Amino acid sequence: MDCSGVRALMNRYIDGELGYLETAEFQRHLAFCPDCSLEFRELSALRGTLAAWGDVPLAPPAGFANRVMTAVATEPLPGSPRPLADVVSDVLEWLDQSLGRVRLPGGRTMPVKNLLGWAIALVAVVIGFGRRRGQDQAKTRVSRAAGAARR
Repeated sequence: MDCSGVRALMNRYIDGELGYLETAEFQRHLAFCPDCSLEFRELSALRGTLAAWGDVPLAPPAGFANRVMTAVATEPLPGSPRPLADVVSDVLEWLDQSLGRVRLPGGRTMPVKNLLGWAIALVAVVIGFGRRRGQDQAKTRVSRAAGAARR
């Protein structure tokens, strides 16, 4: 049995899951291989420490139960609508992760979502001015028509 085979069987040996032949080969290899023998001793010590750790009583910090109950009380019920601010925050976080950042002159960077936001705002302003201009032109036509009708 080579070192890789012994390493693959270490946990099974500690758990007592090997047959007689595998156990004999495993022990024979450990008897002449100092590296595997050291690794086996370390693994055995680690597993012993972990097994003993379950016997250590752990006490929660003071006020733990109150903090948990307060957090549970503030959580929304399953299926209830989420606050709009949380939804917007999640979407903006997703955009940051998905789109990344744009390098600016001087070595600075800016989130792509900010550039998109500015572009959308600019388009909204242009559309707003266009509508206002159209409304002004319509008022001018109406007043001209009304003036022509009075004559």
